[in-house]
Amino acid sequence: MSYPPISETALNTIIKSNAYEPYYPYKSPIDLYDIHQFTNGQPFSAYDELRENSPIYFQKPPEWDVEPGAWMLTSYKDIMEVSSNPAIFSSQASTGNLMTLGNPETRHPKLWQTSIDHMLNLDGSFHLDLRREHMPFFKPGYVDELHKKVEIKVEVLLDAIAKVGKSNLVKDLSQQIPIFTLSEVLGIPEEDRHKLSTWMEFLELAQYFAAEGMKKTQGKTEEMEVDTSMIELFENMIGEMFEYGKHILQEKRLNPKNDLLSAIANAELGGAKLSQEYLDGSWLLIIFAGNDTTRNSISGAIKLLTEFPEQKKKLLNNLDLLPNFAQETIRMVSPVIHMRRTTTCETTLGNQKLGKGEKIIMWYGAANRDPSIFSNPNLFDIERENAAKHLAFGMGRHTCIGKPVALMQLKEVYKQILTRFPDMQMDGDWKVAPNNFVHAIQEMPVSFTPEK
Repeated sequence: MSYPPISETALNTIIKSNAYEPYYPYKSPIDLYDIHQFTNGQPFSAYDELRENSPIYFQKPPEWDVEPGAWMLTSYKDIMEVSSNPAIFSSQASTGNLMTLGNPETRHPKLWQTSIDHMLNLDGSFHLDLRREHMPFFKPGYVDELHKKVEIKVEVLLDAIAKVGKSNLVKDLSQQIPIFTLSEVLGIPEEDRHKLSTWMEFLELAQYFAAEGMKKTQGKTEEMEVDTSMIELFENMIGEMFEYGKHILQEKRLNPKNDLLSAIANAELGGAKLSQEYLDGSWLLIIFAGNDTTRNSISGAIKLLTEFPEQKKKLLNNLDLLPNFAQETIRMVSPVIHMRRTTTCETTLGNQKLGKGEKIIMWYGAANRDPSIFSNPNLFDIERENAAKHLAFGMGRHTCIGKPVALMQLKEVYKQILTRFPDMQMDGDWKVAPNNFVHAIQEMPVSFTPEK
């Protein structure tokens, strides 16, 4: 008998408002539910204000949300404590990644369910069992072999722009490398890999299209920022993505190979093969998580090197600093913006009493610039001794399983760019999707001296 989907049990979990008054009497300078607050990067100054004045802040829900509000965490110490105690702060009780389960009337029928039914939202042995199935594809020997392929792919992609002297880095490189690498790990045929780029672009806009769809449902079409045909296109792309995932996972179950999709297709949960709900959820998770950290860190690195030319000069003079540069870039960019937990009992976090069934949102970008951990945290310092202490990959049992592959890709891309195009810099305005879950850079214009 298959293990019941978390999306079913999550609906039975009663989410409660704060049982206790906030310890810190402070009003936030920003509504962190508002995805439009993130279209020019993360609101780091607002994070700083919250951390200094109310590191555990209760934010009431927006008018569209039927759930109670949430405790917003911005300090490194508190986020570490929550991440280290899954028995008290659960991923499985409601979800570990959705800030809210949303209004039942406006939930996307497929994305909502699949955003919940996957490894990220399991606690205890079930989480560890599924994680174990993934592990062979992220061990040093496998990553070393994968590195050889990535090295060649980066060279080919840079060759394509070498004589032009300018590029939209996202389209030409940042997006392409993680999709290539992920496809190699998953075992996706070459002729199908281009589809992942389109799907990723639409997934990063899912929050935005959901907000626009809500306006349509409420009869507020005059307030909509996109044409309804774009929402229909979004629906079609999402449907195509899941149909493809269902097909290839069925094929991998029948004819397994030495790839991650075969491992997922034949994994067991509670003594039985994964149900279709978990297969769909695993497909969404691996497509999304396997792309974002690498993609947005690559683009974010070029922006940082442009803004901090003295650090770039230091790096060009000593490429041995590349590993620490990669960690410092991830700390500064913080590509995954937040994760969620739900309290399973009454507890105390710092000075704040919490009741059972209350939402906790951990803001990683805030933790990664906490001055109690990182001195002068807003300074990009490629020689920062504790850069690798960032929480961008999460921590504890839910540390990102793809961390070794992500770091391998980043170091290889940075090495080749700096070697071939040392004067590459951001040249124009970037574009960031309205999304408060991932820092989704959609466009990054760059220029450099072309090769002859």
